[in-house]
Amino acid sequence: MIVVYGSRYGHAKRYAEEFAKLTGVRAVPCKEVKRIEESAVYFGAVYAGNIKGLASAARRTDAAKAEFFAVVAVGLTDSADAATQNALQRSALAALPAPLQKKLKMFYLRGGIDYAKLSAPHRLLMKLMYAAEKKTPPEKRSAQAAAIVETYGTCSDFYDETAAKRLAAELLPQS
Repeated sequence: MIVVYGSRYGHAKRYAEEFAKLTGVRAVPCKEVKRIEESAVYFGAVYAGNIKGLASAARRTDAAKAEFFAVVAVGLTDSADAATQNALQRSALAALPAPLQKKLKMFYLRGGIDYAKLSAPHRLLMKLMYAAEKKTPPEKRSAQAAAIVETYGTCSDFYDETAAKRLAAELLPQS
């Protein structure tokens, strides 16, 4: 098994490294992976509904040699939100070739955001999204909109230290 991640601000990387430590596998940034010829656990940051680096990792994966291809989407929105899960499931399936789609195991974790570390384009995007979502009454906001409004301008970290253990237990059940 290999652990691969696509992370811009470190939340997906943090989860990937903790999972790798628990399973005894090295976590590798997607850009350093040439070929995946085994089962993989891909941790990817969510940006605008897409999972960073997933399509690239999928193209490098030999589906015939992988028992499973797990995708762990790490985003700002509450990971228990069904609409978010459905949207990310569709996004993941769109990024995977058919042979890998059949081997997909999908997971969702909540990461965080630190406005002080955002690039100028990302800050601008979040400012525009915040301005639009702030006009929506709180009771009518989606989970994504609520997360944007709740965390705007802050350093918010929703890291769940038990998440990697739960993933390891689910993906590598003890015999």
